Amino acid sequence: MASHPVLTDAVLDAALGPEAEPDLKASSPPFFRRPLFERLTRAHWASPYLLWAAPIAACLAFGAGAHDLPRLALLVAGGWLVWTFVEYWLHRGFFHLAPTTPARRVTSFIVHRHHHVAPNDRDRLVATPLYSGGLALLLLGVYTLAAGPAARWPLLAGSLVGYIFYELAHLRAHHGRPRTALGRALRRRHLRHHFTDRGADFGISSPLWDLVFRTYSKRPAAKDM
Repeated sequence: MASHPVLTDAVLDAALGPEAEPDLKASSPPFFRRPLFERLTRAHWASPYLLWAAPIAACLAFGAGAHDLPRLALLVAGGWLVWTFVEYWLHRGFFHLAPTTPARRVTSFIVHRHHHVAPNDRDRLVATPLYSGGLALLLLGVYTLAAGPAARWPLLAGSLVGYIFYELAHLRAHHGRPRTALGRALRRRHLRHHFTDRGADFGISSPLWDLVFRTYSKRPAAKDM
């Protein structure tokens, strides 16, 4: 059988074969044959903070020039709330796309299932700059159409701050021992999602939308990392 011209045999075997049990010491397989494509699927764990710190500051500066402090704070909070909604539905609706066909099985593995097989793989723990940048541009377009040029910047700042908090919560869930009650609670919820029930606890930085859409689990985590 001829090899796929773009995808590696390793990722096809992993995606189309029996679902592997999570392995905390494993690394996800290479996805693409071309080194450049493969490199674009990996990111250093610190890259979100280095990439988005300056844009967040710029968005806040643009917002401060157009709004007083109370309205600025309200818009930033609104952007954060929108992010928690986006985070929830991306995870539930896209990352956990039902693998009902071979093409969907491969897509879902590359998008997210690899993370359930190798949950501690640092190279694929955070969103790549290409992915997070595309999402930021999409949100900017939505905010421009929905709220106007002046409001879009603080809204985007709030969403980007929410995104940074999401990445931090996810990192701490897999590679840390949070010391705060909030951090421990978020970590417990994410461990439940990995080791007890993949159909629940889709929100990583907030339980809000799991409560709203009744996907919040109260079961204990089956395993610690």
